[in-house]
Amino acid sequence: MSQFEITLGEDERVQIVRLMPDAHWLWLAKGWVDFKATWRYGMLIGLVPVVVAWVMTLVLWQADMLGFLPAVCGGFALVGPILAIGCYEVSRLRVLGQPITLRAVFRPRIVSPGQVAIVAFVLMLILMVWARLASFLYAFASSAREPAMHLDFLDFALQTPEGLIMVTIGTVVGGALATIGYVVSVVSIPLAANRPVDAMTAMLVSVIAVSRNKGAMASFAFNIAMLVALSLATGFVGLIIVFPWLGHATYHCYQALTGETVQKAA
Repeated sequence: MSQFEITLGEDERVQIVRLMPDAHWLWLAKGWVDFKATWRYGMLIGLVPVVVAWVMTLVLWQADMLGFLPAVCGGFALVGPILAIGCYEVSRLRVLGQPITLRAVFRPRIVSPGQVAIVAFVLMLILMVWARLASFLYAFASSAREPAMHLDFLDFALQTPEGLIMVTIGTVVGGALATIGYVVSVVSIPLAANRPVDAMTAMLVSVIAVSRNKGAMASFAFNIAMLVALSLATGFVGLIIVFPWLGHATYHCYQALTGETVQKAA
């Protein structure tokens, strides 16, 4: 295990730890323990993305634009780290052995709120780029055909040459943008929530932490993608459990990568 130190300020430093490629299993295990211990709060947090997803689906249905639902689902990966701040706080309080309250969950302690907002803004920009590209891809692919919305969208996407090209390009582009969002946010948001740090430094720390732990972080991202995909297949209901579980696991990921201790987190 090796460490790489980055200065956050005059008296603030963070050490980026190099971990074993299978370290993500421990994060998921600790996240599950946190969820089981605080499942009432976790399910309340998990209900938020479920309701948002249902509302977005209804809006798209009413606007006869249900074909854009896959792009909306892809965007979930970008905004998820922001919605999970309550989970980070629950895990932090459990590490410290402090009581957990509803106020702490929905009004979590954030040391650098302005910097968290900047990271969130960067993620929203990436999401807007993805939404625009998805719209362009669909418009281009369906330009020679009748609009393929509602139940016809799957037939168009999977049974026509234009649809298959759209799905292939969309998957590659969406995956690339989701990867960028993951790399810059997986450590930066919990770091800015727990330490006095500017957004650019926090995102730099996140990029370096991921680059020094490619195996563990790639495996963690794969597990996140699979669990979220399974949740989406349940009509988003699975997110009630999966979302807080992954939020807790992400906090333990941050804690392991930065060598964050109980005393430091306090």
